[in-house]
Amino acid sequence: MTRFLQVVFAAALLGACAPEGYTPYYATPGVTGGEKEFDQFTLKRTACFGFCPVYDVTVYENDVLIFHGERFVAETGGAVSKRLPDGSFKKLISIARAHNFSDFDARYPNEAGDNCGPIPTDMPSIIISFDSGRLDHEVNLYQGCSFDGRDSFDEMVLQMDAVLNVDDMIGPREAFYGAKE
Repeated sequence: MTRFLQVVFAAALLGACAPEGYTPYYATPGVTGGEKEFDQFTLKRTACFGFCPVYDVTVYENDVLIFHGERFVAETGGAVSKRLPDGSFKKLISIARAHNFSDFDARYPNEAGDNCGPIPTDMPSIIISFDSGRLDHEVNLYQGCSFDGRDSFDEMVLQMDAVLNVDDMIGPREAFYGAKE
């Protein structure tokens, strides 16, 4: 039997062994079996012209984290999941509220460009969103943008990064020096 047929046969056999309706825990963000919209937090970092880590992290209300690494991160093999300590999702909401997340504009810079100081080029963006009954807002910040409240935003991101604890998935920056883009 060719290797391809062996793989197809094994996948079919394993799929047949799974209980009907089975979904692995990482793919079941909240409660199972319903059509409920799940509360979630997402943090996404975009590319720059250098070696900026490109990834997104989603945390669900049941404190399951899903990491998707794209470029210049240690984990790039697809979705990686882990369970965060109990209450992590609520802690992210608490951090956002403490920094008045809902008061930040949806985009920096906005279409008119009047909410951002002089903009240097070649910077990544950070996109943070909550889709939750407790907090529903998104902020897309081009990192070269300066505005009143930027210090609070940066402190909020640092606190959120501490809750997410994905440094091992991102990896050390030194690992990418000299890498080809």
